[in-house]
Amino acid sequence: MNSVQVMGNLARDPVIRATKTGRAVASFTVAVNRNYTTPQGEQKELTDWINVVAWGNLAESVGNQLKKGMRVFVEGRLSTRSYDTPEGQRRWVTEVVANFVALPLGNAHPSQPEGPFGASGKMGSQGSSSGGFGQFGNSTPGDEDIPF
Repeated sequence: MNSVQVMGNLARDPVIRATKTGRAVASFTVAVNRNYTTPQGEQKELTDWINVVAWGNLAESVGNQLKKGMRVFVEGRLSTRSYDTPEGQRRWVTEVVANFVALPLGNAHPSQPEGPFGASGKMGSQGSSSGGFGQFGNSTPGDEDIPF
């Protein structure tokens, strides 16, 4: 499976809706800054605005725990869809369909738990005590993991 990974700041609070069948869906935008140098040697910064959609329990967790300005890590798949406007124009939308969202270390609001939550919407087992990204493995390497 091809996955996309995005890390940036929430551009606005997530918008939570329910489908006709009652399934929760959250949509939010992640602002990702990148720097580049022009051919003249001038440093510039651009911001990419990445649309993200989360479904089910993950959508509910996103809606309850994330706020504008928070730094987040999102992993998911790219999806492109189209729709027709009332004027009959076809519009295309490309977005990341999230299967995992995490708060990097030191990012959480004091009243909110820190750490990852996946498609189940539940915090990772190491998330609330050790901080973000605990599911990727032990953050303290053993002697055999140190490359010298």
